[in-house]
Amino acid sequence: MYDAYGTGEELELFTYALEKWLPEAPKGIPDSMKHLYRVTIDFYDKLEEELEMQGKSGCGSHFKKSLKSTANGYMQEAKWLRKDYTAKFDEYKENAILSSAYYTMMAMTFAGMGDFTKLDAFEWLSSHPKIRVAYDIICRFTNDISSYKFEHKREHVATCIDCYMKQFCVSKERAVQVITNIVSNAWKDLNQELMRPHSFRLPFLIRILTFRVSSMFFIGIQTLTPTPSS
Repeated sequence: MYDAYGTGEELELFTYALEKWLPEAPKGIPDSMKHLYRVTIDFYDKLEEELEMQGKSGCGSHFKKSLKSTANGYMQEAKWLRKDYTAKFDEYKENAILSSAYYTMMAMTFAGMGDFTKLDAFEWLSSHPKIRVAYDIICRFTNDISSYKFEHKREHVATCIDCYMKQFCVSKERAVQVITNIVSNAWKDLNQELMRPHSFRLPFLIRILTFRVSSMFFIGIQTLTPTPSS
């Protein structure tokens, strides 16, 4: 919706409504977006109610916070696209932590961890711990590299590769090499956090690691799957 279908005005309205958590979809957006908004609000409200009934007060607000964070990351990329603006590499990297959407998905996986799922887990996840930031960078940059050719077949916001190429006036090959090194260092950060005795509770750290491995498998499938035009 954000990178292919919504207009700038529609996305602004949608994001504002989500940020304020309005009970009804805003006027001025198409029916398809209104439907998506209603389904999203209803799902998260019901999830929050269920968690409250389980004695997990406050956890639901963190789910909503993670979703808003992702939407704001998407909105920033939509603004860059409308302005035909190629962000500085550090700008892109900072926003990628939001627009990767892995914060939202990781919060959801925490919800299914039974008695382990308590408010402190979501407070920790939302505080940008080093392991989560490393995870976000690995996922987003790896995805950018693997989907680079496909994304350039349509109008799309500049990827981390484009941002690095323009800012530092280097070839695509050099940009990919540097970004691959960044991903490697992020893997080191992730592994170090797993081994540190004072890191957060191990089941959550392992969940982040296993979710990352499954994401790598999914990206591999995307890369190997032919596009309709091929």
